[in-house]
Amino acid sequence: MKTVTKAFKDREIIYRQGDESAWAFEVLEGSVELIKDGPEGLTVMSRHRAGELFGEMGVLDNAPRTSSARARGAVTVKAIPRDEFLSLVEADPDTALKVMTKMARRMRAPEGGNDVVRAEAYKAAAAKLPVPVSEVTADIGAPPPVRVGRPLPTNLIGERKPNLFEKLIDSVVKDPTRRPGKKSKAPAPSDLLIMVGRFHDDYEDMQHQLLLQTLDGIPGTRVMAIDRDLTQFIPGLGEPESIFNDDIMKRATREGRKWMADHNADLLIWGSIDPTGRNLELHFTGTASSPGERPGRFTPMNVLTLPVDFYTDWVPLVRAVILAAIDPRSFSQGRILRSALPAITASAKTMGLDPSAAMEPLERAATIFCFGNACAICAQLEGDRGWYQTAVEAWRAAVDLIPNDHGPLLGQLYQQLGLTLQIIAERSNDSDCLEQAADAYRRALMHISRRKQTVDWGLMKYRLGCVLYKIDMAIGDDNALREAIHACQAARQIFNKYTHPIRWSEISNSLAQILQVYGDNVRSVPILEYAVKCCIASLQVRTPDTAPLQWASIQNTLGSALFLLAKHTGEWEYMRQSSEAFRMALTVYKDHGAGRMAIITERNLTRAEKQIQTASEKRVADPVWAQSFNITDDDSSYDWQSFLDGTNNDSDEDDDGGHLISEVA
Repeated sequence: MKTVTKAFKDREIIYRQGDESAWAFEVLEGSVELIKDGPEGLTVMSRHRAGELFGEMGVLDNAPRTSSARARGAVTVKAIPRDEFLSLVEADPDTALKVMTKMARRMRAPEGGNDVVRAEAYKAAAAKLPVPVSEVTADIGAPPPVRVGRPLPTNLIGERKPNLFEKLIDSVVKDPTRRPGKKSKAPAPSDLLIMVGRFHDDYEDMQHQLLLQTLDGIPGTRVMAIDRDLTQFIPGLGEPESIFNDDIMKRATREGRKWMADHNADLLIWGSIDPTGRNLELHFTGTASSPGERPGRFTPMNVLTLPVDFYTDWVPLVRAVILAAIDPRSFSQGRILRSALPAITASAKTMGLDPSAAMEPLERAATIFCFGNACAICAQLEGDRGWYQTAVEAWRAAVDLIPNDHGPLLGQLYQQLGLTLQIIAERSNDSDCLEQAADAYRRALMHISRRKQTVDWGLMKYRLGCVLYKIDMAIGDDNALREAIHACQAARQIFNKYTHPIRWSEISNSLAQILQVYGDNVRSVPILEYAVKCCIASLQVRTPDTAPLQWASIQNTLGSALFLLAKHTGEWEYMRQSSEAFRMALTVYKDHGAGRMAIITERNLTRAEKQIQTASEKRVADPVWAQSFNITDDDSSYDWQSFLDGTNNDSDEDDDGGHLISEVA
C-alpha cells in the first residue's frame, strides 16, 4: 500500500468506530471531527484542522478505532498506511513531534475525564461574567493543545513559563497549519545546507571561491555553489541604498527562497563588490522571516562588509555571522549551531568589535551590527547573559558610527538594543536597565516609519509600554503608566481584532492591566470600567480550548479589575463577578500544572471571597464597601475620554505598552 490523497463530502464518514486501524491520516484541507457513540448518542470528542494528524494512535498500538471520523464540510486528507507511517515516525522528527504532542495532551488529561464535558463547564461559568462570552466558546470541543508554534512574548506577568517538553516543541516545530492548497514543506535535513551565489562585479569569480573555501569544513554543514547572481534577476538590486527599498528587497527575498526551496537549503548568500572595488558586501536570505521580537534576527538591512581578498583573521567572523543567520528547522540542526556557533563567535570577538580601520565608518558599523546579532543568537543557544552584554556593546559601537540620515538602519539597531536590554533588566531586576531599554525603544520609534514598517512600529510601541509598566512596578511612576496607556492604544491601531487577532488580544489584556493599576491610583471608576471592557474584548479571541493558559490569564486580570471596581463603587455584584473570574482561572491553571499562577490566583480568590463573606455578615445602613475601602468620590473631575483621545494635559506622550497585574492591589 502507498500513501494516497482522498476527498470527502460534508458529514461523510472517513472511518468508523471498531474498524481496523490500518491507516493514519493528515488533514490537508477542511476539518475533521472524531465522534463517539455513547449512552446519550454521538459525542464530538475532538476536531482536527489542516496540518493535523488523526487516527494515528490506533496505528501505533494496532488497536481497533475507538471513535469514528467524520468530515465537516469538504475535506481532503492524506491517508498513510501503517507500515509507512511507523517508518515516517522513526525517520522524520517533525512527524514524531506531532505524535508526541498528542500523547502528551492525553497524559495531562484527567483519568476518565471528558474534555468536552469540561469545556461545557467553562461555558456555563463564562455565562456568569458581567458580559456574556458565549461567542468566545462557540467552537469548544477539542482538548487544549500543547503550543507548537513560536511562543508569545513572556514579558507579561501571568504567562506560565513552558516546561522542558514544550520548549523542545517550540524550538523545532513551526505552526503545522497551512493554507488550503499550499504545497507541503520539504522535510528539514539533519545538517545545514548553505547556498552561495555568484557575486555581482566579481568578474574572475575569485571572491566567490574564497568564501566557499572559508565555509568548507564547518562540522554539520554543507556548502553548495550556484552559478547565478541574484542581482541579475531583480532590477535595482545591488545598487547603492537598495537595501532600504522595501519593494526591491521583498522581491529579492521571494526569488532567493525559490532557489532555496529547489534544494531544501537553509540559507542563501548573495552579494556584490562595492563600487570602489575595495569591499565585498554579503547579504543573507533565510528560509523564513525571523520573529519580530527575537534579538539578533537578521533582516535584509544586515550586510556583512569584508575587504576584498579578506585574510585569515576574518574567517571566524565570517563563519560566525553566516551560522547565526540560519534559523534551525530541526533538533539536529539546533545541536549543530549550539555546538559550533558560540566557540566560533568567541574567537571572532576582537575582529567583530573592531573591524579594519581601513573601512569607512558605515562599513564598519554594518559589520559590527552583524557580529552583535551573532552574540545575541549565542545568548539564546547557551542561556548565558554575558553574550547579551557583548551584543549590547557591539550595537552601541555601531550606533556611534552611523550618521543620522540612515534612519532605517538606526531604527533596527535601537530595536535590537531595546529587546536585549529588556531581557537583561528582567533577569537582573535592574530598574536602570529598564530605563535604558525604554530609551532605546523611543529612539527606535524616531527612525522606524509607521507607514513603511508598520508591524515593527507597532511592536516597538507595545514593547515600550511593557517596559514602562515594569518601571512603574519597580519605582512607582504614574507618568510612566500614562505613557504606557497611550502607547498601548497606538499599538492597538496597528494590530486590530481582524488582521492580528492574537496580538490584539494580548495588547488588550495588557492595556487592561495598566488601566487597573492607574485607575486604582487615581481612583477613577471610568478607567477601571474600561479595563473590564478590554478584558472582555480580549476574551473574544482567547478561548479555554485553543489557548487555556492565556485565557486563564485574562480571567485573572478581569477578576482584578472587577475587584477594584467593587472597591471604588461599593457595588457588591462586582465582587461576586470577580470571584467567578478568579475561580475559572484557578481551575485552568490547576488543570495545566501552572503552579505559580495557581497560587497567585487562589490568593486573589480568597481575598474576593473574604470580602463577600464580610458583606453578607454585616447589616448596616451605609454601603459596606464604603466602610471597608474608605471610598472618596473624586472621579468627577477626571476627563477619561480626553485622556484616551490624547488631549488630557496630564500626558503628552504617545506610546505603547502593557502588562498583567499578578495580584489584587
